[in-house]
Amino acid sequence: MIKTPLSRDHQKHITEKLDAIGMHLSEFSFPNLYLFRNTHQYETIETEHGFFISGITYDKKRYLMPMTNPEKAGEDCFKELKELLQSREWDFLFPIPEGWLKCFEEKEFIRTSSPDDTDYLFFTEKFKTYPGKKMHKKKNLLNQFLKNHEALLVPITSDVVEDAIGILDHWQNNSSQEMAVSDYQQCREGLEMCEELGLVGALAFADDRPAGFLLGEALNSDTFTIHFAKADVSFKGIYQFLFSRFACDFCSEYKYMNLEQDLGSEGLRKTKISYRPDLMAHKYRITMK
Repeated sequence: MIKTPLSRDHQKHITEKLDAIGMHLSEFSFPNLYLFRNTHQYETIETEHGFFISGITYDKKRYLMPMTNPEKAGEDCFKELKELLQSREWDFLFPIPEGWLKCFEEKEFIRTSSPDDTDYLFFTEKFKTYPGKKMHKKKNLLNQFLKNHEALLVPITSDVVEDAIGILDHWQNNSSQEMAVSDYQQCREGLEMCEELGLVGALAFADDRPAGFLLGEALNSDTFTIHFAKADVSFKGIYQFLFSRFACDFCSEYKYMNLEQDLGSEGLRKTKISYRPDLMAHKYRITMK
């Protein structure tokens, strides 16, 4: 078994494996793994028959992330996976999507999930227009923003990245979270390495002033995930504008937009639920009995 701290050197190999899986869960992304490599102490684990990611959860548990669909991994790889779990060096496998549970029968494995880990997925079409009575408040906020400001959304390139970083700084200065525990550093690195990591970003202007940005990537052919969303909330309706115009201009070919998990934050949970999720993508922790 060979352990190596996760680095840019792994980008091509991990990306190829993730593309083969075609997963809709937000963790199955090289940029996500790379940007949070220090937070989760990510390592690659290479064995004779398998390749895995080792990490530490927010609740300080050690886990293994399979880099191959267990159904297609082969008997030798699956046997190695069980041996790694039995070694007790790791507490569980994570994140395991619902579609993989049939590989982990309850007579041999314990399968649990938490709302804190669950990704929120939305139909892209919903963000475009905020249709129906349940989305009426979102549409009103969007209309207020458009009425009060001359709005523009542009791709994040080297020409405007400093404007995006300025928004990020403003967001951090007004955040209740200290920089050491917020995602400021990860987001800033994502902005600075946008092109190298294959991320797609868009910056909103209101009356020629930077107002907010989104940064994300395609997870597979039908799901685009938003890794970071930051804005100056003094521009009322800025987030509604960002999601709506981004869905129209950058995500029209994708069925879903994934806004990731809430990590147990009541504020994040309330916000994400207010957009009426169309799918809750559960992530399971798998342990040996």
